[in-house]
Amino acid sequence: MKSIPSLAAAIVLMAGLAHAQDMDATSWTQEEFLAAYPELTVEQFEQIDLNGDGIIDPDEYLLAIDAGLIEPLEG
Repeated sequence: MKSIPSLAAAIVLMAGLAHAQDMDATSWTQEEFLAAYPELTVEQFEQIDLNGDGIIDPDEYLLAIDAGLIEPLEG
């Protein structure tokens, strides 16, 4: 019977990782990102956009979360 809880935990973990990968695989324009994070200013967007290309890519998104600049988006 130990295998059922272990299997359930593994499924939940895999579903969470898949969701995180979907969120992390998204890139946002300035307009899209500021719509998702309406409390941010253009200057904060520019701080998160490390390479200055006007797009928040998955790496920049994760770094901003790690730095405490933003909270991860839910959903």
